Amino acid sequence: MQGFSDLKHIYVRECGGVHDGIQVASFVTDGRGGHELSLLSLKKLYLNFLPDMRYIWKGLVLSNLTILEVKGCKRLTHVFTYGMIASLVQLKVLKTSSCEELEQIIAKDDDERDQMLSGDHLISLCFPSLCEIEIEECNKLKSLFPVAMASSIPELQLLKITKASQFLGVFGQDDQASLGNVEKEMVLPKLKELSLEQLPCIVCFSFGCCDFLFPCLGKLKVNQCLKLTTKFVTTPDGSMSAQSEVLLI
Repeated sequence: MQGFSDLKHIYVRECGGVHDGIQVASFVTDGRGGHELSLLSLKKLYLNFLPDMRYIWKGLVLSNLTILEVKGCKRLTHVFTYGMIASLVQLKVLKTSSCEELEQIIAKDDDERDQMLSGDHLISLCFPSLCEIEIEECNKLKSLFPVAMASSIPELQLLKITKASQFLGVFGQDDQASLGNVEKEMVLPKLKELSLEQLPCIVCFSFGCCDFLFPCLGKLKVNQCLKLTTKFVTTPDGSMSAQSEVLLI
């Protein structure tokens, strides 16, 4: 089928027995030799209600992906690995919901070289185009990213975390090696909307960092976060600030 090499959208829904991204990709074939098609042009990937899928990627590099939505993938434990995120420079929207076993957004690779990542490497491997993050009902997730990565998502405009029963903080501390690379005051320069709701275990916005500044924040919603110690205050110049104690996890 001509034109499939430029496939831009994939929507996979309610397919039992799908265990990994290779199988997801193989749902679309060329109709002749049965070979998997090139996904280099893929921009939008929707994976909904795949109860047996354990991981999304396995040798797949989607350098043009802009939107990733993962919903109802009960066995999925992570979304990305550190070794692959350098290729996702175009990713703008990340939405994950109802993934019961999800423990990490980014997991370490099996390769030992990816086990020893300093704060500098984390910054270089992050998402420069990411604008929106929405996480809902991922009850094993404790944080989004290591705090060392916060300065490398400059385009982030929308951040919503909802109904995550074990969530402790938006930015967690990956390891002691990266602590020295974290600034005492960090900025999310384009964040316009921040929503933290029904997070019974959240204690602070970030671990290992004192303050976050949100110069463009126009909408802040914090609801049913009874253990949250972070104070959201307005600075003299009109910016919003999240002031947290320095804690480690």
